[in-house]
Amino acid sequence: QVLGVEPIDGSGRGKLDQLRYPPQPASSAYRPNSEDIARVVVGELQDKQNRALDLATLANRTEVDVKVDGHAIVSRHLAILAMTGAGKSVTSRRIIEELSNKNYPIIIFDPHGDYTGLKEVSQLESRVKLYYADLPIWDGSFDDAIKIINGLSGEELSIPQEEAFESVFSSRKTILSQSNISSGKIKNFLYNVIQDSRIQTYPIQRDLFALAYICDAVGILGKKVSDKEERDASASFIDEFSDLGFEAIRKVDGRSAGTFKALARKLRRSAFALREMENINRSRAGNAEPLPIERLSLINYGQISVISLAGYTELLQATLYTLIAKDLFRARVQGSLPYQYFMVLEEAHNFVPSKSDNPAIVRSIGVTKQIAQEGRKFGVGLLLISQRPSRLDETTLAMCNSYIIMRMVNPADQNFVRKVVESLGEDEAKMLPDLDVGEAILSGQLINFPVLVRIKKPQSSGEREERDAFEVLEEANRAAKPNRSRR
Repeated sequence: QVLGVEPIDGSGRGKLDQLRYPPQPASSAYRPNSEDIARVVVGELQDKQNRALDLATLANRTEVDVKVDGHAIVSRHLAILAMTGAGKSVTSRRIIEELSNKNYPIIIFDPHGDYTGLKEVSQLESRVKLYYADLPIWDGSFDDAIKIINGLSGEELSIPQEEAFESVFSSRKTILSQSNISSGKIKNFLYNVIQDSRIQTYPIQRDLFALAYICDAVGILGKKVSDKEERDASASFIDEFSDLGFEAIRKVDGRSAGTFKALARKLRRSAFALREMENINRSRAGNAEPLPIERLSLINYGQISVISLAGYTELLQATLYTLIAKDLFRARVQGSLPYQYFMVLEEAHNFVPSKSDNPAIVRSIGVTKQIAQEGRKFGVGLLLISQRPSRLDETTLAMCNSYIIMRMVNPADQNFVRKVVESLGEDEAKMLPDLDVGEAILSGQLINFPVLVRIKKPQSSGEREERDAFEVLEEANRAAKPNRSRR
């Protein structure tokens, strides 16, 4: 296959021009040496080492290092596509480590703990910031709180429920002030109105459980106001509730009381679900910090921010991603975020699928499309990683100008990739089912022309990297023996 032509004296510095005529009959041919191959593969990057990333070796000439254009990756987006176990996370960690060597700011949305090992690399330890996804319900905006609750419950609040929640949410810091909590005023009030023993058993804190109890109290008092016999008896409670900070109680009637009761049930279900998911997330995140309310602190010179999403449902993961990605991109557009950054989206088919009826996923698709289409103008790069490319949004994937494609057996995924990746030739596409673990086809603007490579191993390890199942079993048995002997 003729790839192109360069001056025989090497003055082209590896840049291949298009050959507009076939070689003459009887032209001499030779097997290129490693230096020739490296020059042609790397091309102009040999003069731009500041943007070259040492990613791989040629698959059949392992002595030839393959460097790719980091500028093309961070400015024009990259997609890593492969089936499970082909080496996607290993490849992305190699890219992240190479970008970190150049102090490029990176933010990673990590659904399964694939990137916690970055913290264990000595030269990265001070740069990697691990965060567990502490949801910004209390200190966040009303709109963010609504999105989170909708993501927790799996269904949208009705318009009357949103209005009811807004009245409670806007008064939350007054009702649940530190003085009301520490003095026991709010706890005693809620117990006297609701008569629920759990209020006496568990502390009242600034969380969804407390907001659910407040909605319960509003619903009970609202129903009593509509009853003539109960109205006078409940007057003192209404006055007390107003004094505690919920002045809107005086406007609640019997009609809206039912809305508050229904809202309380939904908030309580959301609170239980959130507590369970937060416990899993924090245990998986290890020595992580809570997600900062000030989002701009996630992006800094040389910093790698890893946001653990483990333990949360796909809907809530999408909600968290949307909130953070939207805030950061808006700050970049408005000029309040000085640093450009690279965003890594693992399991991208869950965040930006081809179609979805769920509002949380629709919002996630919207913000990802916007970043894919406009990110280049504002210095925001995107890395999409997926084991099911046929489920990805075609428009978003097509906006990626560079691709790393690894082993792929599913015919639907193969056909989708052939259709979307214009730089992938038919010969390269035919190789996809037969690629070995760690082998990949590089295509697009990160490389001069499509090449088959073997990805170099990163220094970091992933939490879910597959180990020999029988070795793991024996290790667990040895660890359990001392405990059995003590018993």
